[in-house]
Amino acid sequence: MAEKYYVECDCGKRARVALHEAGTDKRCEACQQTVRVPDTITLQQSAGDNYPLLRPLQKILMTLRKEEPPFDGLCHHCENREADILIPVKLNILIERYMKNDGGIRPTITGDIALVASAAEEFWKEVWFPLLLCNECREQYFEDRERQRRKRRWELWGLFSLLGAFLVFAYFFAVIIAMFSFFFWLLLAFGWASQFRDRKKMDAWQLPWLEEIRWVPEALAMEDEYNLETGKPLDLHKIRQIINDSEDLDDELTPLQWWMQQFKSGYFEFP
Repeated sequence: MAEKYYVECDCGKRARVALHEAGTDKRCEACQQTVRVPDTITLQQSAGDNYPLLRPLQKILMTLRKEEPPFDGLCHHCENREADILIPVKLNILIERYMKNDGGIRPTITGDIALVASAAEEFWKEVWFPLLLCNECREQYFEDRERQRRKRRWELWGLFSLLGAFLVFAYFFAVIIAMFSFFFWLLLAFGWASQFRDRKKMDAWQLPWLEEIRWVPEALAMEDEYNLETGKPLDLHKIRQIINDSEDLDDELTPLQWWMQQFKSGYFEFP
């Protein structure tokens, strides 16, 4: 969900502006008058951003700690009902990659040469934030997940069907199949090797749900390499009951605060 910014015109209408238009003049489509667009910080503050100088991921963590919007308890999907479940979201981002050696050909003690593979040491940061959903939106979320599982099952059956057809065809045209098999084997080998360079991993069906959390699309766009996954849903009402029944927990503790206490504090620190 991309950020939306508006400026007020003297005619009483609002004009939609982009952040890069700060400091310029915008024409109002209603009255055709020009409206001065304020600076970027003023635009962000007018859109309810209390931390315009922070990076998007830092804004997510800051508002999560203080339980400010978008983590004020409302459903992230419909945004008009109280959330009933919490789905943990784990974001792993690459902080630094240190190349130990760049590989290549190296001489050996015996006078021969050896091919050395390149090696790198990577440092990743693990960050957690919740996806909050009401009961109505939860059903839609689970329907999307089940629809994706059914799609994968059909794709698997399709692959087995193609394999069967391939074996029947190979039985009658062995030479032609051998030539095509070698060609496709090379393509598959390149595809298999390229997957290790693709670090932006997540289920495609989950992306629309997570992008509805404010600043998440901007935070993901700023990271070069990351992988993202969701955990088991937690019932917020059951968490509240645990807090009320426990003698060791403060009754004023919120379900979000209880959830964050279950993890290391480093998961909610700025990367």
